[in-house]
Amino acid sequence: MDILQLSHYLDNLLDIKEIKDSSNAMNGLQVQNTGDIKKVGLAVDLCMATIEKAVAAECNMMFVHHGMLWGGVKPIRGNFYDKISTMICENIGLYSAHLPLDMHPVLGNNKVLADQLELNELEPFGEYEGQKIGFKGRLKSLSVEELGAKLEGKLGSPVKVIGSGEVQTLGIVSGGAADILSQAAVAGLDAYLTGEGSNHHYHEAIENKCVLILAGHYATETGGVKAVGKHLEEQFGIKTEFIDYPTGI
Repeated sequence: MDILQLSHYLDNLLDIKEIKDSSNAMNGLQVQNTGDIKKVGLAVDLCMATIEKAVAAECNMMFVHHGMLWGGVKPIRGNFYDKISTMICENIGLYSAHLPLDMHPVLGNNKVLADQLELNELEPFGEYEGQKIGFKGRLKSLSVEELGAKLEGKLGSPVKVIGSGEVQTLGIVSGGAADILSQAAVAGLDAYLTGEGSNHHYHEAIENKCVLILAGHYATETGGVKAVGKHLEEQFGIKTEFIDYPTGI
């Protein structure tokens, strides 16, 4: 299977064409290569460090959540040139899926988080550009401290909890989606989980009595690429390797 065939499969699997994103260039095949796909490097971010790790791991394709083309086409020079030239010289193709990977009902970042926390009665939640990109549901009643500790154990990274009390209902949108906290409060949820937030979100959580859980932008978005990798291994026998390069954010 070559990269054009695999990209066509991923386009359909992730519903690339139907999901609104701030830039269509974020999603789909970004860099082509030649030959059959032998091994796919799975990464949250496309950066020089993950490219170099993919080269060292003998990958000839990368599947990432945050791709190369943010904000449209730009001059090919400087660091941008370095990344593109390295990938072309090393014959590494690139496929990126941003919101389509967050939203996927089986393989998405938010579904993985929901499964890790054993969230039940799942419903779409978190409106963005007219579409709901996360989930809400119910879980076994836990204190916020217990929930934070459970999440730290699942993600292997620090979790910040703002607020107190018991949590039975939870909304989830991975990454940098703290602005959706207001929707969680309106929906009457006990808590809202995302990756990172800003200073004012602290006050918003306290004043609305909706616990805000910040588990890291990077950490909350590792699950989707891993799930897609496992899917490709099972469907096509393609080797994959998760390329871990945490940002601490």
